[in-house]
Amino acid sequence: MTDIFEEESVNDSVSSYKKLLTSTISEGYPKYMQDSLLKKMEKGEVLLLKRGKKTPRSKDILDLSEVESTIEQLSLAIDREQKAVMHIERNEFYKSYKYAAVFHVDQINEDLIKDLQDKGEINNFLSPSYNHDFSTNILQGVSKPTSLMIGNVFMFKFSKVLSGHIPGSGEKKQIKYPILGIYFKHMNILEVRLDSTSAIFRPSDLFYESQIDSILDWFEKKLQCSFRPVNFPPVIEYIKKSKQAEVVVDAQSMSFQKGGKAILENGINENYVLPLLGELKELIRANQELFDKSPEIKKLLETFVTETETLADLPWITLVWKSDKTKVKFKFGVTDEDYTILQYYGRHSEMEKMNYVTEYIIKNQRELRTFGKDNAEQTRDLTLDNQFV
Repeated sequence: MTDIFEEESVNDSVSSYKKLLTSTISEGYPKYMQDSLLKKMEKGEVLLLKRGKKTPRSKDILDLSEVESTIEQLSLAIDREQKAVMHIERNEFYKSYKYAAVFHVDQINEDLIKDLQDKGEINNFLSPSYNHDFSTNILQGVSKPTSLMIGNVFMFKFSKVLSGHIPGSGEKKQIKYPILGIYFKHMNILEVRLDSTSAIFRPSDLFYESQIDSILDWFEKKLQCSFRPVNFPPVIEYIKKSKQAEVVVDAQSMSFQKGGKAILENGINENYVLPLLGELKELIRANQELFDKSPEIKKLLETFVTETETLADLPWITLVWKSDKTKVKFKFGVTDEDYTILQYYGRHSEMEKMNYVTEYIIKNQRELRTFGKDNAEQTRDLTLDNQFV
């Protein structure tokens, strides 16, 4: 019997899609996310989990108060209530994602988006005729996305079907794998967000990179836009030096000129002082008067720290935003033409926080450009003045 998800389209049966969604939540959603989904659906009066708390406004609400298992509650909700399916699909726009890649993009023609919606090549999540996401087998590339527009943020959700076999038993499993392509109109930024998934669903070591590339390919062909990676290293360096009150380094990998490598991690240090280099800086700062009496030793140490930080390659670095402990690892590409992959830590990197990080980075990139331009103009003016001295 042919597996329905191996056909050219896997969207021809609502019941099959619901089974896929149930399998996705069972296999890929941790318990806290399952519980969170149920609580949000109960709050929205999509279903009833416990009797006696309050009387629902709707008499048609799905009553799951007698069902004990979380996954069974979700399975019944998906099977019997279309609003539950819509709730889960909406959550895929807002939920936390593990990885992201950010690009500068030419302004996208919004008429092209509308034209693709009219042709049925983009699903409009808010359309009265919307049924559910369109999903395709991963080997077939990307299918038509589902769009959701919020102000200046245009979100496109691409849903793929990943297949894998459980080690030992050989049992086949399939999950829905959403990837977001987000166009920030006010910044001319395109961001691709995707989640981590089990190794049994990843056909290659470059799985995540290949998924990012497939989304970029869709934007290039369908929306006729061009893009280039955000050059993160100089921006991160600028943030490290000028925004220490807001953002600090939590860890970094260093490759030295003589071949040595080191990973420096803050650990449980509440002062966010990195070992070795950070500790040397703190040592000099804390003993300023003593080092001022030995200027040669002070200069040697300062030169060592500066040259080590300047000349060493940084394959990756992790930053922490002090206000809410948002932690992001930036894995740099080998060249400036390669894109940086952002890796978010923790449970709470949902849409709002990820948007904030993106806007923070772009804001500081613009500050850096203005700072560099001002310095260049000052240097030019000084040079001209010296010509007439």
